[in-house]
Amino acid sequence: MTSTDWLLPLLVALPLILAIIAFLGLLPARHQVVIALGGLVSGLGGLGLVGLGFGGIIAEATLWLGGWAPPVGIAWRLDAPAVLLITMVGLLFGSASLALLAESGSHYDRYLWSLWWMLWAALNALLLSRDLFNLYVTLELMSLAAVGLVSRSREDPYHVAALRYLIASLLGSLLYLLGVALLYGQFGRLDLVQLAAVIEDGPAARFAALVMTLGLLIKAAMVPLHAWLPAAHSRARAPVSALLSGAVVAAALMVLWRLWLGPFAELGSLMRQALATLGALAMVWGGLQALLQNRLKLVIAWSTLSQGGYALLLPAVADSEAWQGIGARGALLLLLAHGLAKGALFLAAGRLHHRFAHDRLAGLAGSAHRQPLLWAVIALGGLSLMGLPPSGGFMGKWWLLRAALEADQPLLAAAMLLGTLLTAAWLWRLMSIALIPAAAPTHTPTAIQDDRREATPALMLVMLAWLVGLVALSTDPGLTLTLPRIDTDRLAWLLPALLLWPLALTAARSGTLAGATTGSPRGMTALLMLTAAAHLVTLTSADLFTFYVGAAWLGLAGWGLVRLDERPAARRAAAGYLAIMMVAEVSLLLGLTLVWQASSSLAFQDLSAAELPASALASLGLGFALKAGAIGVHGWLPLAHPVAPPIASAVLSGLMIKVGVLGGLLLIPGAEPGSRLGLVLAAGGLAGALYGALRGIAQSAPKPLLAWSSVSQMGLATALLGLHQLGSPAALPALLALVAAHAMAKAALFLGAGMAERMTARRGLLLGALCLPALTLAGVPPGAGYAIKAGLDTSLNEATLATWPLTLSGVLTSLLMLRLFWLLHHTGAASRGGTAPGWLLAALWSLGALAALLPWAFVDAPGGLLASPGEWLKGLMPALVAMALGAALLAAIPLHRRLATRGWRRRIRVRARRLAVRREARRWRWRLRRADAWLMPWPAFGVCLGLTAILLGLAGLV
Repeated sequence: MTSTDWLLPLLVALPLILAIIAFLGLLPARHQVVIALGGLVSGLGGLGLVGLGFGGIIAEATLWLGGWAPPVGIAWRLDAPAVLLITMVGLLFGSASLALLAESGSHYDRYLWSLWWMLWAALNALLLSRDLFNLYVTLELMSLAAVGLVSRSREDPYHVAALRYLIASLLGSLLYLLGVALLYGQFGRLDLVQLAAVIEDGPAARFAALVMTLGLLIKAAMVPLHAWLPAAHSRARAPVSALLSGAVVAAALMVLWRLWLGPFAELGSLMRQALATLGALAMVWGGLQALLQNRLKLVIAWSTLSQGGYALLLPAVADSEAWQGIGARGALLLLLAHGLAKGALFLAAGRLHHRFAHDRLAGLAGSAHRQPLLWAVIALGGLSLMGLPPSGGFMGKWWLLRAALEADQPLLAAAMLLGTLLTAAWLWRLMSIALIPAAAPTHTPTAIQDDRREATPALMLVMLAWLVGLVALSTDPGLTLTLPRIDTDRLAWLLPALLLWPLALTAARSGTLAGATTGSPRGMTALLMLTAAAHLVTLTSADLFTFYVGAAWLGLAGWGLVRLDERPAARRAAAGYLAIMMVAEVSLLLGLTLVWQASSSLAFQDLSAAELPASALASLGLGFALKAGAIGVHGWLPLAHPVAPPIASAVLSGLMIKVGVLGGLLLIPGAEPGSRLGLVLAAGGLAGALYGALRGIAQSAPKPLLAWSSVSQMGLATALLGLHQLGSPAALPALLALVAAHAMAKAALFLGAGMAERMTARRGLLLGALCLPALTLAGVPPGAGYAIKAGLDTSLNEATLATWPLTLSGVLTSLLMLRLFWLLHHTGAASRGGTAPGWLLAALWSLGALAALLPWAFVDAPGGLLASPGEWLKGLMPALVAMALGAALLAAIPLHRRLATRGWRRRIRVRARRLAVRREARRWRWRLRRADAWLMPWPAFGVCLGLTAILLGLAGLV
């Protein structure tokens, strides 16, 4: 007897035996769960012995029931998709069974447990079946068991949700059975393999495909045939909802894949396109509705509709390799990761419902401070669904996105990216509500222990959702990662990082004098450690994939840094920052996929010699520009910096925005004199430098002024990138010096500006420490800022471009720094008192000195640039002109009063626009929710079914 002979029957027999035991009440529920977990371990071990894996060559294992071969008998087949989904279902049942034991009143409900084990048996039999009629039988068993489980919930006392689910499921079964009858009457085969060999394209085959697809769409609750799912998933017990969303829907989709990658593969291609259109609709509509819900379980239920839409893309993007193609592997991995993550989300939501006796989002505000592990599960599960690398959700979406692009389906790729943004939106909404400051946070040892015990089953599932992503990444034959590397050009990024991260981590310790002086809230140190790790991964990455992973985590960490202050203004700014960063991540993901499609290697060394498509460079360029806050896409800089804690602003402006510059430098095409791209970058960068400086001068507070100064300096960096692309030899050294100087100077200025608001003693030492970085940014000799301006001047001359914008930029930057010190001097009196530790002031002085001196290592020695008095006068001239202008302006009119009045009026206008946007958002929220309410009644369901049938039918006629 082979392992297949006992393993396949065991997968179905064990749950059936447990169902009988539960129904007769022969064993208590906890003993049933122990037996099930033992069988699960044995079954998973057996699957391993069969030797099936995700990335290898799969040998299909077959079992003929009763020894009769098809077409007389029924065949069970175990291939890679079946192994993965049976494993996922088993893991879901194992974790959900533990959670169900913790539910009140579940121990003695023998009908609940008998239906529970029956559902497991039906799912395993369904995933093993390759016979159309056997699939129908197992679909019916699965649906009836699921309906029964929904009906056992106290949240559905009148069985409204269960009855709706039952009627929809029966309708789907009848449609599916009609198609089976048509195919059997026409071709005389029920086995999928044999049917695929004899089926002929024609009206009967296409009509059978139509009705069977409609039936499966109803069972999978795909938009617009989804009326049963929100109520059933939200009203069922949380462990039942985990199975409905993670396993039942997945099983229906798997049957759909079996048909369209098997017997229906040669039928009308437009029907597959129609299915993909329905999938895109589901992604968008499900994501929008998830964003609008007021209950946690409803949010998760609607996200199932959105994530299920990805599965409908597979028939349209699958290639001739079927299950071995990258599209099928991506969709399968996405379904696997979704099942694990969604199971974890529902289990965590169920424990929150148990703790608070409801799942209304308004009542869960601030609950993350009391139930941190449960909300950590929700965050990790949501991030996997969103596609944060290297989770399973990311790898599945990435492979599926590449398949869509290779199939020349850009609209489907755009729908996938839009679905990602909507998933990020509803996850942000959940976490923003959960992280609202709690009035009285409780962290008693008993509460922490209870939180750990309740979160354990969900935490195991969500960690598995991330683990499958790492396994898929390590086994991907088409992706080779390169070991980290450090070259001389990256020293301009690495040296400031190695200096600033230890300083930031030391100064951010809450409860210390340094933490109080820098205004560092609780949790800043842990968040900075995550940010530092992601930043160093990005800086040392030798390939584009690793760079993207680090940049994605940096964007997420940046949201936390901006939001950490917890004030309403900080939460709004963090939301704006996250929105812009998500657009950047989506753009980078698209560019990464296009590059992977065009090049066999993602190593920067190989990409520099490859001819990448313009669309890939454009996508990557947009993402890098958003990360760097370049002019035109700089909106997050003046939004986030004024409200972020000083250390957060220091690392955001000093270190994190330089990642975009590094990405541009690594991927910019080779030197090409007269390049249109180089000219655009140079001109746009200089315009941004002037615009940022002018806007900064008009600010009435130090931190907004410094934010606009960063916009100006990033404009200079953009100009130098363009000049480097134009072939100027002096551009690259000047760019490296600018990156190093700006990192340390801006970190010192932001940190000092924050400290100035909290210090009354030693203010002279503090303002003196800020002089050196300010002079460096202004380009005053002998600081390295002058060498940067000289290098930029030389590069402009080499490219035969005008240099007057550079001179004007120097004057405006000097005027900007004068305005900064004027503001620090006049606004410092409103401080809350206190002093700074001596070591922190010494660190600021050292940062200023390093900003002025260290960048000289990347350019010519000071003696070469400052050999004559004329060079000194040339370097000092912009600062002298700025001082004269500043004195004239202050003598002519009370400029500060005008600017303060302007700022006050601007804040009123911003507040009015914000209120108008909120009113319009409420209107649209009501319209969208009302629109879906129209789809709930049965007559509307019938109309939607008819329209879907017409869409697929018209597609089948071609």
